[in-house]
Amino acid sequence: MTLWLALITVLPKHRRLLVTLGMLQWTFLLPIEKTEFSTIILSPLIMRACACAIGGLLFWFAARFRQSLFGRRPILTLLTSYAIFVYITSVFLGSFPGSFVAWRFAMVFSVYLWFISYALLDRDSKDRGPFGLQLGTFHPFWGSTNVPFPKGSAYLRRIEAHTPERLAITQLKGLKLLAWALVLNMVLRPFQAIVYQRLGIPTFATAFEHSVQRSSYPWFLCWASLVAAFFEAVLTISVLGHGIIACCRMAGFAALRNTYRPLESRTIAEFWNRYYFYFKELLVDVFFYPTFMRYFKGRPKIRLFAATLAAASFGNAYYHFFNEPEPIAKLGFWKAIVAYQPYMFYCLVLGVAIGISQLRKRKPIPTGWVRGRLVPSLTVALFYCLLRIFSDTTRTYPIHEHFRFLAHLFNLTS
Repeated sequence: MTLWLALITVLPKHRRLLVTLGMLQWTFLLPIEKTEFSTIILSPLIMRACACAIGGLLFWFAARFRQSLFGRRPILTLLTSYAIFVYITSVFLGSFPGSFVAWRFAMVFSVYLWFISYALLDRDSKDRGPFGLQLGTFHPFWGSTNVPFPKGSAYLRRIEAHTPERLAITQLKGLKLLAWALVLNMVLRPFQAIVYQRLGIPTFATAFEHSVQRSSYPWFLCWASLVAAFFEAVLTISVLGHGIIACCRMAGFAALRNTYRPLESRTIAEFWNRYYFYFKELLVDVFFYPTFMRYFKGRPKIRLFAATLAAASFGNAYYHFFNEPEPIAKLGFWKAIVAYQPYMFYCLVLGVAIGISQLRKRKPIPTGWVRGRLVPSLTVALFYCLLRIFSDTTRTYPIHEHFRFLAHLFNLTS
């Protein structure tokens, strides 16, 4: 990474090309350097290459044949086709000996699904570059989850530093953010040691498992485990996002932070925007705007509420259900959906809550720090703490166990 950041700094006119070369080296050469060249490592490399090639073919087809079915609705066609592929693999190919190849490709393609989606969104841009530059945003060398950091090629063009002065400012901001990520990481480890070892508070996973086994911890310890898990999640996502965005900034792109002071949020919608910014942006770009632009144009409130549900509820559920196809391969498609009920409930409540938060009339902010900032922030944090009980994507426990744990928090069950 240091090599590519140095090259980009020395050759700023070729920044986008170097980003693509860095992505190719990061994706295809590093695995070979770390592991012996064999079929074990060659097969995933071939599948990654196939996934990128499919992305390039779809990008070309969407730009070339705009009036075709795929050209008119490229994102919808892509997401629907991938869901159908997983369904067919699960229902019809599950009993065939070679089905593991299809499952492995599904798992590899899920890594690139949302990067390809952003490339398809960019096909209408007047200043879009060739697919070679789009390819640099497919898990760039500065790091990313399956959520594109930071969004796609169109966003990189808007935030790129074009002058030496802007580049210097952007890189300094990247160094400051990296230093802050290191500080938060040094806070995270003592936090975990003090809470879980010295104070003896069980982890949320342990407390929930004891609840399932009908040997629950006292209700106040369950509260402590839930609150600790909430703060641990905030610290963890902050460290991860700050590290990635810091390196992106040092490459010359003035990207916004992924997590920005979520505990200061006064509304549910504001917290969702501050906690995991690029995941929220992905859902907004892929699900919110298409719904908002096409439906309920004569009813503004219903239009906003429906678009919010499309993003925070449906899009959120779709992303996490297909993000890791391995549980679908183990359980089967329909059993995986049944086991996914807790997270679907989480998405539904989250979408409705965000929609109501956006539609509420804003009252004047009360004067004073307690009523104006502390109480609203604590209320929002409490909501997300309780909702976290249902944010289980492992498909391990049925939904009634999650409701039982919620009731135990209020001492309603033993």
